[in-house]
Amino acid sequence: MTSRREFLKRAGAVGGLAALPLLSEGNNLMPGSDPTSPSFTPEEIRRSLLVPPGRIYLNTGSLGPMPKPLLDNIFALMQQLEQNPVSENWGPLGTRMEEVRGIVAEFIHAEKDEIILTRNTTEGLELVCQSLRLGAGDEILTTTLEHGGGEVGLEFLEKIQGAVVRKVELPLPPNKEDEILKAISAAITPKTRLVMLSHVNTVTGLLMPMDKVAALTRPKGIFLLCDGAQAPGLTPIDVKKLNVDAYASSGHKWLLGPKETGFLYIRKDAQSLFNPVFTSSGFDSYSKSSGTRNVALIIGLGQAIRWHQQLGPDQTLQYTTKLRDHCQRELAKLKGLRMISPETGPLSTSIVSFSLESAKNHEIYEHLKAADIIVKVLPQHNAIRISCHFFVSMQDIDKFISSLQPLL
Repeated sequence: MTSRREFLKRAGAVGGLAALPLLSEGNNLMPGSDPTSPSFTPEEIRRSLLVPPGRIYLNTGSLGPMPKPLLDNIFALMQQLEQNPVSENWGPLGTRMEEVRGIVAEFIHAEKDEIILTRNTTEGLELVCQSLRLGAGDEILTTTLEHGGGEVGLEFLEKIQGAVVRKVELPLPPNKEDEILKAISAAITPKTRLVMLSHVNTVTGLLMPMDKVAALTRPKGIFLLCDGAQAPGLTPIDVKKLNVDAYASSGHKWLLGPKETGFLYIRKDAQSLFNPVFTSSGFDSYSKSSGTRNVALIIGLGQAIRWHQQLGPDQTLQYTTKLRDHCQRELAKLKGLRMISPETGPLSTSIVSFSLESAKNHEIYEHLKAADIIVKVLPQHNAIRISCHFFVSMQDIDKFISSLQPLL
């Protein structure tokens, strides 16, 4: 585990602001009081956010609140840029922006030359889809529970190239791995050329066994595209073990990083199929084909990843899993709802979703919002989604439950 002092040094190096480090002794962002301790409390993390005291924020799965020290550092980077824009953009700050590709590669267990920096998950998925060459009648396989941003690229292939999108119905709740794999396997045909699935499903929180899906697609030469929007900061990512051909994600959800930041992984063996205009001059963070980038935000993405690593992904996962289990137990005591997230086990994450039997989800949302409790409305299945992140406390969950109960 990186020590506190070592991390501060690395954070300053990545940001290029040794005099204005992202994390300092007095800003309550760093975990614990012992410089060598990786421990943290939800209260310490919560105090680093701009979310007002008293507000219970349970929608990190849509957008995560950025810690104020990270935001301050991005502002400082912007000021540094504007003091000498050309020299900084294609000099010191540009160099540090390029270093973020290596940070991302380390984070997801890839190689730097397999990483492209993007604005968000949707852009990464679209870059892949516009590169693939499918014939009329070729089939694209996905599920009925994918995010609309991921579906845009598939719809593009359907409209422009005449491909056919087929959607698999997954069980709700999805508790058995065999059932999921059986449904996907049964839907694959000799015409299937592309499979797109979420690593962590945006509706249910299902942790898709991508490595086992890859065992179905790789022998058949089917391109496996992974929507990883919900995964970074929520669950460990090892793209080599997942064995996917491409993996797109963002920094603005569970990593609590800057908005309009993301990355795309393209497996080396699959790069011959990938050549959008955006990367026609190479995968570097800046190139002739990419054009000028927002160096401050991209460096901020690297900072957010480093901070997450320093907090300790294992400790974070342990805490958020405990929080999720508590939330599910308390929700199970209520009448008028049905869980659609997986029960505790290898398919579950810190996303908790439930459908309502008679109450309307948008009305529940408005009542909770009036009580300063922020949740996510899921149009599908008249459902509500809760994000159990490490700045949320058990007391926050209890207040949410007690506020929800009379509304049901």
